[in-house]
Amino acid sequence: MSKRTILTTIIIPVLLISGLIIFLINNRQEPSAELVLTQQQIHFGTLPEWKGPVTRSLTARNVGKYPLHIHRVHTGCSYAEITAPEVIQPDTEGTFQIVLNPELLPGKETSATATIFTDSPKTPIVHLTIVATAKRFATLTPSVCEFGDIHPETIYQKTIKLTVNAPLNTSDIRLLPSGHESLTWEITSSPGTDTSLITIQLGPLKDRGRFSSLLTVHFPNQRTLTLPLTAKVVPTDRQR
Repeated sequence: MSKRTILTTIIIPVLLISGLIIFLINNRQEPSAELVLTQQQIHFGTLPEWKGPVTRSLTARNVGKYPLHIHRVHTGCSYAEITAPEVIQPDTEGTFQIVLNPELLPGKETSATATIFTDSPKTPIVHLTIVATAKRFATLTPSVCEFGDIHPETIYQKTIKLTVNAPLNTSDIRLLPSGHESLTWEITSSPGTDTSLITIQLGPLKDRGRFSSLLTVHFPNQRTLTLPLTAKVVPTDRQR
């Protein structure tokens, strides 16, 4: 048998098989724990903030061969709390409790990504997206009362719409005094609706420059709503 025949029929195949065996040995996967969530996103929908915190449950499963330990859960936001099981046994489910506080939610639909840290080599970090929208008990439109440039010794007026979403007796809503003699306001209810009109009157002002104040609406459930007010007193053409 020639050297070339021996090389191609015996030596090269033996080397290839040996290399394959070494690769398989070095890359074989040891059985371990593995965390799988039943859903990667949980949607709370629209939450009325006056009804308080809301709880949802999420199921997770350890599909591995060893117990899975959960080290900690980082919620990624200030309005959610997540309670997780410490250990999930092999081929067993565990329950996560997610509690959202609607009062701390931003105004529009918002999402946060929670991070679950485990001791699993396969799933050391698992992400969960939390989506929710807060429904405010009341809103002001616009949210800031801007008078812009105004002239001294002149009276100006603006109208703001107040919408009350919570079941309240709107006749008991009070406007707290502004503390400034040149700034007054009054509220007018619209019977049979959830809206009221707030009429704000500013002036006359003598001091030139920027003027700002913070008006407060007081509700019968002891909640309050603030309305920033801004203006800039500028001289008339005759005063320049």
